[in-house]
Amino acid sequence: MKKNIGLLPWINQQRLRDYPRLMLITTWVILAANILLRNGWQGGLGQIIGGDFIMFYSTGQLYAENPSLIYNYDQQAQLQQSLVSPTILPGLNPFMNPPYVAPIYRLLNILPLPSAFIAWTVLMIAFALITVFILVRIIPAEIAAQGLNRTQLLVLVLSFFPFIESLQAGQNSGLTLLLMTCLVYFTYKEQHFLAGTCAGLMIYKPQYVIGFLILWVVWKNIKSLSGFAIVALLWIGLFYNANGLSLFREYQSLSQVFVLLPYMRGFPAYILVTFYGLLTTLLPESTQAYSYYLSQALLVFSVIALAYYAFRIRLQPTLDRTPAIIMAILLPLLATPYALLHDLVILIPAFILWARYQPSRKLLIIAIVIYFGTFFLTLIGALTHIALNALLVISLVVLVMKWLVKKIPRTANLLG
Repeated sequence: MKKNIGLLPWINQQRLRDYPRLMLITTWVILAANILLRNGWQGGLGQIIGGDFIMFYSTGQLYAENPSLIYNYDQQAQLQQSLVSPTILPGLNPFMNPPYVAPIYRLLNILPLPSAFIAWTVLMIAFALITVFILVRIIPAEIAAQGLNRTQLLVLVLSFFPFIESLQAGQNSGLTLLLMTCLVYFTYKEQHFLAGTCAGLMIYKPQYVIGFLILWVVWKNIKSLSGFAIVALLWIGLFYNANGLSLFREYQSLSQVFVLLPYMRGFPAYILVTFYGLLTTLLPESTQAYSYYLSQALLVFSVIALAYYAFRIRLQPTLDRTPAIIMAILLPLLATPYALLHDLVILIPAFILWARYQPSRKLLIIAIVIYFGTFFLTLIGALTHIALNALLVISLVVLVMKWLVKKIPRTANLLG
């Protein structure tokens, strides 16, 4: 007899095991068909294969030729087009990372573009595999016994649609997932210097360490802050020594251009997951300033709320600080202007943390909604041009805040 373990009668262990495997087969068949039916760099479904990776590759090449050109978008467009010719790109994929990231992309140019993309994809999958081996170490034994073992977690990670989208686009989400996982793993093992080091390695997307820096300052975690500072200052310092301040100034001046990307032709704004992203797909460009200021107000509120809550629980043991750590993970997905579908991979360690902290049937329901929601809402979003995945992030934050306000003890069921 199938054991019912959910709030709804159709949720049972067999379905929880089999449906993700069907999702894995389906998404990877689609991914393979898109590649097999490609025409040059244009996939069978019409999208450019590895569009973000082409941007990484071209940035590395521009940096090698002339570092001052990495934010010259005319040069970027010409080079990207020449790399994939005769395939016609629908538009420019701009380099938006801080300037010190560009030298890292220079390493990609060791191989020709097609070979580099294949090697990059294999590396991202390898990072996902390593992530699974780390996460299974913190999954509670009783949850593993109910089916969330290493094999099932691997299936869930490899079939999670944000990760699939990341592979198709040639993004670095496999690395982000691994570093975020290592960060929270070392936090729970109280190896704070290593946790800070992982955060330092994540400054290619600096918004994802904001929440943790707030926690470490409030908790006076000198070891984590030291690990972060050593890596970040060494990385940025070496770049500054080689290139000076000019590219930092140029990056700063372009920051206002970046927030206008959702309105630019060809930009897939429907894969934004932030509150700001949702507003830009619902409201006309004439209201952009209001949307931006509203999102900035949300960011300030979120930072203050996280700092206040972290202070409230500063004397509690590490496990009881889990809600603050999860809030630190969610903060950039909700309140920063720019986070995309593939960035939702950092929800994977967040859910594992919550299952370790307070497993419940309602948490399982939430995880199922997020898992399937990212797939179906992306498809609907592509048709409606609305950033519907932002609703998942907003709902998740609201549920966490509701749980915190109700002050439910850890031994109780999550969110109810």
